[in-house]
Amino acid sequence: MNTDPAHTLLFVYGTLKRDYSNHALLAAAHFVGEAATIEEYGFYLGPDEHAQEEPEIPFLLANPKTGDAAVQVRGELWKVDSFTLTQLDELEGHPDWYQRKKINVCHASGESVSAFAYLLPEVPKGLLQSIISGRF
Repeated sequence: MNTDPAHTLLFVYGTLKRDYSNHALLAAAHFVGEAATIEEYGFYLGPDEHAQEEPEIPFLLANPKTGDAAVQVRGELWKVDSFTLTQLDELEGHPDWYQRKKINVCHASGESVSAFAYLLPEVPKGLLQSIISGRF
């Protein structure tokens, strides 16, 4: 996959995906394809503390809660420009709520790439349900 300094690869796994509530923020982005994380993560469904009108949203954690299984997370890979990335950072509360971090993902073509994803640094309050399928 070509590197392009004007664009950033971003792995999305929740409301930014196609057909979900925040996807409009990716209007100027280029869809690269389906992808999955190479490493396994804690992946949960729970209430959005920052947008009460939003139904439950997925949370990606570097490590699962004690007793929960880590899973490969499935999502989409997008190439975004710096303006879009700034808007997404604002939506995700980076770096105070979610943190944008580089992770390794496998593109549907089989190619492994490094991409940014939004991870929570700590388990949020509220009841969380593990998403064992890895797909929101």
